[in-house]
Amino acid sequence: MRSQGPVLVLDVGDFSIGTPFGGATHETGAELQCLSMAGYDATTFGNHEFDAGPEALAKAIAAAKKAGHVPPILAANTHFDGDDAGLSQFKELAHAELIRSHMLLERGGIRFGLFGMMGTDSIQFTINPGAVTFSDPIETARKMAKQLRAEGADVVICLSHCGVREPKSGSITEGEDIDLARAVPEIDVIVGGHTHTFVREPIIADGTPVVQAGCYGAALGELVIRMEGGKRKVESYTLHTVDDTIPGDPRLAKAVEAFKAETSRILFAPRGFAIDEPLAVIDRDWSNSFFDLTASIPLGNLTADAIRHAAKADVALNAAGMVRAGLTKGNSGVQTVYDVFLLAPLGIGVADQSAGGSLVVVYLTGREIKNCLEFMLIGNPNLPGQYFPRVSGMRFRYDLSRPKFDAVTQIELGDLARGYRTIDISDKSTNLYSVACNLYFGLVLISISRKAGVSLVPKKKDGTPIKSRAEALPERPQSGPYLLPPKGTIEEDQTVRGAGANSSMEIKEWQAIMEYLKTLPKKNDREVCSLVMDERAAENRTINLQS
Repeated sequence: MRSQGPVLVLDVGDFSIGTPFGGATHETGAELQCLSMAGYDATTFGNHEFDAGPEALAKAIAAAKKAGHVPPILAANTHFDGDDAGLSQFKELAHAELIRSHMLLERGGIRFGLFGMMGTDSIQFTINPGAVTFSDPIETARKMAKQLRAEGADVVICLSHCGVREPKSGSITEGEDIDLARAVPEIDVIVGGHTHTFVREPIIADGTPVVQAGCYGAALGELVIRMEGGKRKVESYTLHTVDDTIPGDPRLAKAVEAFKAETSRILFAPRGFAIDEPLAVIDRDWSNSFFDLTASIPLGNLTADAIRHAAKADVALNAAGMVRAGLTKGNSGVQTVYDVFLLAPLGIGVADQSAGGSLVVVYLTGREIKNCLEFMLIGNPNLPGQYFPRVSGMRFRYDLSRPKFDAVTQIELGDLARGYRTIDISDKSTNLYSVACNLYFGLVLISISRKAGVSLVPKKKDGTPIKSRAEALPERPQSGPYLLPPKGTIEEDQTVRGAGANSSMEIKEWQAIMEYLKTLPKKNDREVCSLVMDERAAENRTINLQS
């Protein structure tokens, strides 16, 4: 590539979530360190950077800085200039120019102007921003493009955590990045993220190329641009698959091993697990496809069953997009703690701020359960399929040809073993049912219901409204982090054991799935469960009446 001109390597955010390393990122800044060591020229913030709040994010950046490996972080429409004490470390990082709105980078005689920003959709789903504020993406982009040109940029590139809308078939023609290209023609290239879209042909929006390389490091996009007299032309674009046929960099591999050991001590040891511990064996891949929701039923059922089992609730609600990965058979079929964590890395706890959303239990009427399902069926057009319901302890029927917020026609509680019984979902329903979910997802549901103006009042068992997140924790002894060993300093005799029903810690969703796998029958000779695609796994609990 170098023979074709200068090369830039860019990341577009959500760098600190999705893997176990994100569970220790506040102590290690591992992802930022790896980006720096891999030669990335810049990154930006995604909405998941704020899952644990701005102070935790600032600690992760500071940890990477202390280690001497941190790439420039460009965040043009992210603002932390308020008086809140929680923003103090952000201000220090900005003063040190580790976080900035934009940068000018000269390479091969060409001056590249770079800026990064979050889009409207990613801002909307930033669930824990604290006192951080965000300005309008389009207006910010106009200002940045003009400023970079004034500072001498030959090429203006936007690192955009906005995204595009991928149709089930045909070319991509919609999305925030496309709107951005049309609204701000001064931008020469938009490198996008957020929507996890594997853009295989460059999208040309009013002359501006828009590209995106999917998610989870599964691909590397290579865009070659020719500039002639201020005009840009796409010479080529290739989406390279990244897999284990590509040799790893020895220096990075050594660093990852160190991060792996630290992550196991910080994240898994307090709950009695080890990062390489085998939990299950599979004889085929378990899909996690949002475009093929039927294929991903078994994994959706498994995770919802695990949530209900751990919380001892009548019903568990999850969404397809809350399941962040599939299970891949590979050569051995063995699924380790590391692999299973990938299914449910999102969120934090109530008092326990370690990685992964704690389970919460609220009491809802049949009508309110219906309302939850209605929101999820409507979904988010920017992320099609990702809000589709995954449930346990129930099944329901729906018809999307019916009016908005009235697609669900019947809800039945139960399961294959016990049978099902229909419950009242009318406005007159009064019976309360315990409903479990990940705190992260619960906050999304409440936020959407408020915006839609539809009734959803989380209640305690006695019917009184829940006033705090702590009141929604399952009914078992709970604790704050004071019962956990100091992060990063865990000694063997300090480790909290017994992560099951007698544990005093909040129940993480990933922990619930791991413990559930240990309860399943059909153990192999190492006492590891054989996860089989049986009738329960394949059960369709979301019955489309139009099918």
